[in-house]
Amino acid sequence: MRISRVRIRNFRCLEDVEVWFDDVTTLIGPNGVGKSTVLRALDWFFNGPKSSDLAEDDRTYGGQDVRLSVEVEFDRLTAEDRGELGKHVSVDSDKCVIWKFREPDGSEVMSGNARTFPVFAPVRTAANASEMKQRYQEVRTAHPALGLPSWTSRAAGEQALKTWELENPDKLEDSTITVTNLFGFTGQAVMSGLFDYVFVSADMRASEESRDGRTALIGRILERTIDRSAADDDIRELAMTVQERQEEIFERNFKEQLLELSTALTSAVGQYTVGRTVKVQASKQDIKPPRTQFDLSIVDAKIDTPVEKQGHGFQRTLLVSALQLLAERGSAGKGNGAICLAIEEPELFQHPVQARSFASVLRKPAENQSQNFQVAYATHSPHFIDAGKFDQVRRITRATWAAEGRSPAVTIGSTSVADVERRLANHVKSVKAQLDAVAASKLSEALFSSAAVLVEGTTDKAVLEGLAEKASLTSLLSRGITVVDVGGKTSIALAHAILTELGIPCYVVFDGDKGGEDRARSKGKSPKNIRAEVDQHKRENLELLEYLGANGEDFPGTATHARYAVLEDTLEPLLENEWSGWADEVQGIADSGLGTAKKNALVYLLAARRISSPPPQFLRDVLQKVHLLVS
Repeated sequence: MRISRVRIRNFRCLEDVEVWFDDVTTLIGPNGVGKSTVLRALDWFFNGPKSSDLAEDDRTYGGQDVRLSVEVEFDRLTAEDRGELGKHVSVDSDKCVIWKFREPDGSEVMSGNARTFPVFAPVRTAANASEMKQRYQEVRTAHPALGLPSWTSRAAGEQALKTWELENPDKLEDSTITVTNLFGFTGQAVMSGLFDYVFVSADMRASEESRDGRTALIGRILERTIDRSAADDDIRELAMTVQERQEEIFERNFKEQLLELSTALTSAVGQYTVGRTVKVQASKQDIKPPRTQFDLSIVDAKIDTPVEKQGHGFQRTLLVSALQLLAERGSAGKGNGAICLAIEEPELFQHPVQARSFASVLRKPAENQSQNFQVAYATHSPHFIDAGKFDQVRRITRATWAAEGRSPAVTIGSTSVADVERRLANHVKSVKAQLDAVAASKLSEALFSSAAVLVEGTTDKAVLEGLAEKASLTSLLSRGITVVDVGGKTSIALAHAILTELGIPCYVVFDGDKGGEDRARSKGKSPKNIRAEVDQHKRENLELLEYLGANGEDFPGTATHARYAVLEDTLEPLLENEWSGWADEVQGIADSGLGTAKKNALVYLLAARRISSPPPQFLRDVLQKVHLLVS
């Protein structure tokens, strides 16, 4: 069982959004667009009793007369899930939908899809017990074949309806009914242990969660891991022994003294009244056996320190590690239940290397189907994105304009392998075969950008980034534009399709490789191999131009267009022939020991930063058109 889809209405900045969930779901986007709000809306849905004190301004329009709602669809229901959820699952379905509403008056209601007998609907929607009795009797009179028993009480009437439905499943239809016992609002919490949602907010405190309490994180782990029953039995026996010893001590030390005092007081009172005896005795103190308690501390360089004395990064790691352990040692780890671990800014306080490791460790149980474990992040870090699994990314954006009295519209972009394959039809033979190459690229960083420039290699990227950093040009980074080295011309289309499907505008810069034949000949290659290379360059140019919607040419000339730019051959001839002083600048940097003068990304980056002469017009046009993408 897992969360497959969530629809949120009128919750803070989210007026009406739908989010599809995977085993790993990554929410990305600028600050303030609603990434964390998605996770907090789910926390309200699942853990209402501890987070239901919503303020009026938690509604989208700041407390106006609107209903707040969260709808959650579950899929991959097992036979055990279906048995527990009962009528909330349609026949032969592996899905279940539950809604939670908060009305304008502050009341909260849950409802879910179910299989019910339509004739009973008026009885179930009665306003009170008296009206329900009347409607029940009307149904009983109008449909005697149903065999409903006489009305005795509201509880008995409800049970009679349920019993009839259980005995006649073939007569039931899909419907929506009020739910009162799924998450522990009243009665037995059916979902407890069946599906748990654990939210790690950015302000979650390790010092509070490391206590041995039933609501604290470490306390929950201890409850599921440590068996205290034997120790508690021994302590109860010890308490009884102490109580018996207490009575012996009182008997030995106080009996004679208290008897003498009681006799004396009785005699003194007898002077004023008759028939009363005074008795003085030791008060027996009930010795209540204490519950076994555990403390958590950190041994750091042989020094035992409390959790709150550790660094923020370690505290954050401890929290998420503990939650992962809770999932593994709880019902989800045993295969009997499911858990969704939702983390707000998992990169918080993490060293980059640690963040990368963190992301890898958390993905493993989620990608293991036997674990029944989901992970959802709201993150700003590319370390928590696997570009090869771009279909797990949910890119959230928010409009910069809204009508008066309205909130700016929030859009959630996502895509799938099938969507990308459709966009690349007849252009890329196998998307899945190239995903490893995409994952190894810098595409993860581009997913956070407002636009992306796709180039073939590292030197192209270095020149554009170095040039854009010059004071005379607007920085790409300041506009949220990323330059991505995709690792070759044949990878451009796939990277472009992924980013475009996620709503990220792209600009493509590629080489026409017209001089490829001369270079191959200078290397002494055979005529057959030379022809093969030339044919390959032609084919790659035609396929890429066709994908970009341009007219196909074997070897297109140097030119910049609205969405792409092409160099007739490669970047090097342009730099050497049209950028005054380029060759000398590159050689000087190489002579200083920072690299070689031939196609070295670091040397090219430094040269583009340092050279004082104006760059070629082609490069200036490229940067100008790239900036137009986000204007």
